[in-house]
Amino acid sequence: MLYLRKSATIVAYTYKAETLCPTCLIESMIANREASPAARDMNEETALDMIAEANAIDRYEEWTYDTDDFPKVVFADSVEESEECNGCGEEI
Repeated sequence: MLYLRKSATIVAYTYKAETLCPTCLIESMIANREASPAARDMNEETALDMIAEANAIDRYEEWTYDTDDFPKVVFADSVEESEECNGCGEEI
């Protein structure tokens, strides 16, 4: 199904050499004890802001950290046609 998405729309995250949908990202961070299970009940951007702040990471200055340390956003316009989440396998 072909549809247009705004280029500024966050559709996934790159984290620890994987591309993950928002749900899988939060689950991965919980499994790695980098996020509290309460993050499941939050918007992923709010949860990531809180996690970044707790770890003194300026997540809006992406060049200051590596994706092994904290997730970086993937915008809709940078996704390949058939790219999938490395967690659940769903198309991004």
